[in-house]
Amino acid sequence: PAAAVGTALTMASDGGAAAAADGSWTPFPDAELCTMPQIIFLTCMYCYILFQAANLLSDGSELLLLVPSLAPLVGSVVLPVLGAVPDGMMVLFSGLGPDAQNQISVGVGALAGSTVMLLTLPWFIAIVAGRVTLKGGVPSYKRPVGADPKTWDKLDPQSAWSLKGTGVGYADSIRAGGRMMLGTLIGYVIIQGAAFTVDKYEKPPSHAELVKEAKAENSWALIGLLVCTVEFLYYLQVCWSDANSSEGQVDDQIADANVQAMREGKLTLRGAMAKFRERNWATLCQKGDLEHVLLNKESMDEVRRMCKVLAPFFAYYDANGDNQIDFEEFRMIFKDVHENLSRDAQAQMFDAADTDRSGYISFEEFVACFMSFALDPCNDLKEHGEKRRYKANPKKYWDGEAGSNEGGEEEEEDEGEEEEDMPEDLADLEPEEQQKRIKRRAFIKMGMGLGLVLIFSDPTVDLLSEMGKRLDINPFYISFVLAPLASNASELVAAFNYAAKRTQKSMTTSLSTLEGAAVMNNTFCLGIFLALVYVKNLAWEFTAETLSIVIIQIFIGLLVIFRNVHSLLDGFLILSFYPLALVMVWFMENKLDLD
Repeated sequence: PAAAVGTALTMASDGGAAAAADGSWTPFPDAELCTMPQIIFLTCMYCYILFQAANLLSDGSELLLLVPSLAPLVGSVVLPVLGAVPDGMMVLFSGLGPDAQNQISVGVGALAGSTVMLLTLPWFIAIVAGRVTLKGGVPSYKRPVGADPKTWDKLDPQSAWSLKGTGVGYADSIRAGGRMMLGTLIGYVIIQGAAFTVDKYEKPPSHAELVKEAKAENSWALIGLLVCTVEFLYYLQVCWSDANSSEGQVDDQIADANVQAMREGKLTLRGAMAKFRERNWATLCQKGDLEHVLLNKESMDEVRRMCKVLAPFFAYYDANGDNQIDFEEFRMIFKDVHENLSRDAQAQMFDAADTDRSGYISFEEFVACFMSFALDPCNDLKEHGEKRRYKANPKKYWDGEAGSNEGGEEEEEDEGEEEEDMPEDLADLEPEEQQKRIKRRAFIKMGMGLGLVLIFSDPTVDLLSEMGKRLDINPFYISFVLAPLASNASELVAAFNYAAKRTQKSMTTSLSTLEGAAVMNNTFCLGIFLALVYVKNLAWEFTAETLSIVIIQIFIGLLVIFRNVHSLLDGFLILSFYPLALVMVWFMENKLDLD
């Protein structure tokens, strides 16, 4: 976003000079001195910069998933927190100005818009992208026994847009996420309950009435802040426990990141196994016993994780699902993971793994062979390989279900993936150097993203507030629509990409990410909001907005708790709650005379 930053700062000269006369110079234009076209242009520019900042934060943190020592912490703590930072900073800066009581409505709009948008629009996109045919209300993720694999498809083209005949399914973890989301609404209940009992004034209240109301609500804001803090820490603890389980979603996310990085040439197999090599190489050198290394508990967990990483590559070439590959396919996998040996060395490794001399090796033999190779520090060459379009479901290999292709899932590999333009391919480097470069690149991206968020959140709040005044529209409505497009656009793309794989696992990942974002808004962002209310002695004048947020989350939460399948019709119903939330706020404010 360098060009956008330069353009935005170039327009600051007049406004900055005017502000300097008052002793409070700023490099940004004074929103009050800008014309309406300038306000619209700068708002679009700043939102674009915040969008890029959110992408930098996401890309940087996802790069750290490739660092084995940091991956569990990043996947369980860093990713959720950084995902909430743009919205949190919008809330924070909206309440720091001298007119905080009025301007904080921009922060409320960002919080409400982000929460409602994440639970409606991306949810609908995920259902559309990941829908399959429903047979008796059950998603067709597995090919029926006897069905022709050449003609069978998860989504029947003749009923692709059937409202009740297509849909998605997800694992029980989505229900647990729904319960967590509903549980974290307590912060809203505390502060809004206090507001209901205190706020008895006619609208609009006078300044003296606002001060009196704020004083009465102040202690409740502190209680709500403490509750949000406890809920926030508890949620991170749950995520951390999940990250340390080889069966958890975070572990799956780490494995997917490593697979994708190896396919794109950013990482080698030995780079992905850096933690395993570092932990066990000394033991192997001292005792010379690979079996002793692999049988301790920590190593077994690491082996299972590496099975998740290696399974997709094995699955590319196990075309008939019989859990066997031949030597030529074995060689192609070496190319795919960017770890190459000479043909003779590969043949020697293959022969050692092929104990029954059948000319084929199983997945178990394949994993043992590759992990032995990864512990060998003497092979540094890299060579590009081609990718296959179709792959069998890799989960069956590390679950021990290989050997039969009937009823198995098939996934279609993405075509035409655009590789990043990198100054130097990380896969050309030693594993240790790869890790250093990845960390450096990740921290640079995260630092740039965080810096842009901190710099541009405040002027964006000023512009949205001023736009509301000029248009005689509550800034809440403007912020509700525009702020999430800047801070949460990446979630839209991620929801689509995960769901498009059309497996129950990928759909679960897609929806759980959205639930997690809502939980972070209910804890991290609301906590910031309540801290402002407490410290700045603000009155809670957001009854309609609060009820809108709570009602939408209750609806989504109950929907996932009591059902494990969403039809396309459910998707359209969920989508309708996005505009309905705005209608609810307007109705409660203008017809029911609520705050």
